[in-house]
Amino acid sequence: MAGLLDIFGTGGADTMGLLGMSQADIARNRDDAQAQALYALAGRLFQGGNTGQSIAEGLQAGQKAYKGGMQETLQSQLQNVQLADMIRKRKLEQQQLAEQQRIQGVIQGAVTKPQEIYGEDIMGQRVGEGMTAGGFDLQKAIPQLMGSAEGRKALNELVASQKAMQPEYKEVNGALYEISAGMPPRLVAGSKKRDTVTVGNVVLDKDDMRVLYTAPDAPAGSIKEFQDFMKLPKDQQAAYIQLQEQKRPVTNVNMSTEGERKASLFQEQMKGASDTIASLGPVDMANRTNQAQFIGAGGMGNIAIDPKIQQYKQAANQWSESYLRVKTGAAATLPEVELNNKTFFPVFGDDAATVKLKERMRKKAEQDLGIMAGRAEVKDSKTTPKTPEAPLNFELPSDFSSQLAAEIARRKKETSK
Repeated sequence: MAGLLDIFGTGGADTMGLLGMSQADIARNRDDAQAQALYALAGRLFQGGNTGQSIAEGLQAGQKAYKGGMQETLQSQLQNVQLADMIRKRKLEQQQLAEQQRIQGVIQGAVTKPQEIYGEDIMGQRVGEGMTAGGFDLQKAIPQLMGSAEGRKALNELVASQKAMQPEYKEVNGALYEISAGMPPRLVAGSKKRDTVTVGNVVLDKDDMRVLYTAPDAPAGSIKEFQDFMKLPKDQQAAYIQLQEQKRPVTNVNMSTEGERKASLFQEQMKGASDTIASLGPVDMANRTNQAQFIGAGGMGNIAIDPKIQQYKQAANQWSESYLRVKTGAAATLPEVELNNKTFFPVFGDDAATVKLKERMRKKAEQDLGIMAGRAEVKDSKTTPKTPEAPLNFELPSDFSSQLAAEIARRKKETSK
């Protein structure tokens, strides 16, 4: 019977399947359409008349009824599919909007406000006061952005933006200048060499006569020399300083070179990365699961990676990028960083002894970089960059007190005339 009813039509079943209708529902709707077709045939035959003509007209009415029934079902299913797709798209848009708002909140939360900065001279007095520029704490944002594709895209854009906006440093006539895009060169506080002069127990900046150093436990004669010097008029102070310069050489504050300061900067970043790894607590990188996750961290499957391994990988990338900047003098590409990671960090299959060996290799590289940094070497890891202070070398003449006494006696004698 079922095969006989196919004379009314068989179309529509495949389209229903493409619209997501189950085979059982397809069969039920097809049976309903064929039933309507059969009723249409029977109704025409009951009307009587020429038998052949009745059969022909009945078949036409049945085919029309089958087509109408299937068309109505298809239209209804299409509307259901369109509605479901609209709901799915709306839900996806809402999720994307919520994720964009979350990412924006993460980025805003990692923005650092301008802060007051200043240095201190050897007397503990504030010098080189100013304000830091607003910045962005990338390390704070990384764990929160790595959990989604949109977050990782935003993170990549932030990294690229930070690299493009990093200032360059150039040494001119013994002073270090910071050069940022769209900004005039800025003198780095405390980087300029100073010409100094010693009066009594005090070392003065020759340019502006600021006190740079006061010798503790100085003889009374030296203390009095400076006190008497400060009572003199400006022109007599200048004459007195000229007299002292003829008797002893000018003392210079010896600052580190530009190359030493750059090496110090990248050494500090490497040590900071090592500190980050140490702060994660015990992480068994000889474990095969951890090694596999370390390789996959930062990739498409990053969402499934243990957060500690994600942070370990980020610190490793920072360490390798800083190392390569010193080694090659240029910004490192991602393949170069990954290759360097294989040398200094665990790869899949490394045993515990090899993991320890690579850790010692990293420490040795940091120490070697300290040699390049010279006077600017970072002795201990720090979280806040600070220009290393150079030693202040000066020597008071052994007969300075007697010279001072003679000079004061001479001036008093001239004054009394």
